[in-house]
Amino acid sequence: MRRGVLVGLGVGGIIVVVLAVALASVGTQLDDVRLERDDLGDEVVTLEGEVDRLTGERNTLTTQVDEHLRTIEQLKVELERSRAQTPQATDGSPSAVPSATQ
Repeated sequence: MRRGVLVGLGVGGIIVVVLAVALASVGTQLDDVRLERDDLGDEVVTLEGEVDRLTGERNTLTTQVDEHLRTIEQLKVELERSRAQTPQATDGSPSAVPSATQ
């Protein structure tokens, strides 16, 4: 009977040690996951700030592009007006500059 009790206690001790090691391993893995989650949370905050900055920059550039497009359209209209107001010489009309051969 003593031997059975000793074997039982030995097996129980081994089981307790195995469970303690397994619990320590799970705890370590859980800590690693928590640290990784915290790091990812910090990275998300950083990326959100970057997105906000880039969104503002995009809006600024969009405004500049719109202004440039309006300027280009105004210049096209002015060019067309200028062309319409300038009398165009026809190919059959005599030249306004006298020739030097006379």
